[in-house]
Amino acid sequence: MNRFSILLPLAAIMTSASGQGQDVTNLTSSQFKDKISSGTITLLDVRTSSEYANGHIKNARQMNYYVLDFRKKLLLLPKDHPVFLYCNTGWRSKKSAEILAENGYNQVYNLEKGIMDWNLSNLPVVIEPGAKPDEENKIEPDEFYALINSDDPVFINFYAPWCAPCRKMIPLIDSLQTEYKNQVRIVKINADASKNLVKELHVGNVPYFTFYKSGNKLFEHYGILDRKAIERVLSNP
Repeated sequence: MNRFSILLPLAAIMTSASGQGQDVTNLTSSQFKDKISSGTITLLDVRTSSEYANGHIKNARQMNYYVLDFRKKLLLLPKDHPVFLYCNTGWRSKKSAEILAENGYNQVYNLEKGIMDWNLSNLPVVIEPGAKPDEENKIEPDEFYALINSDDPVFINFYAPWCAPCRKMIPLIDSLQTEYKNQVRIVKINADASKNLVKELHVGNVPYFTFYKSGNKLFEHYGILDRKAIERVLSNP
């Protein structure tokens, strides 16, 4: 058999596999707003019911990404009009959008940076009657500025309860709070509860880490950090 006759089908298979998920279109907040304002669409919020209740885009349906039958429910959506998805940062909605694209949905749109960016862009949200705001580790802007302008160096961890990488880091942050209590203040700030502060500082994702000394920002990082990386910051206050 000709060598090229073997390679061509293989190349076709690889091209097909690499094309999966390519029908997902990532949109900025302004683009997303414009597109959901016209025509017949499905607008899907893939966050938890609590997240949804505390601020969602008007006319969005809610479907929790973390429930066991999420995929089954997701694939019941109609295929004959566009599907627009969002979550807090764009990760859950991106994964959901890829499932749709891989199953024959050809008009799938993802709010790339999530409703956190939507809020930073001062776009409207609906808060459900009776919604119970998250108050744990809530900090307002005036409290934050008093904190970072104190005499103590401050290492700050912005997190969210729904964020898997954030939850993974909590035991480490708690451990470091104890170990470094006489050297550096280590503070956890709940981004969901501290919406005014998040908007003022333009925090676009979590986990987000920052380090201040006498009001000066000396370090910042989005994403997971290991113990050694954090200790390098904490050991040079």
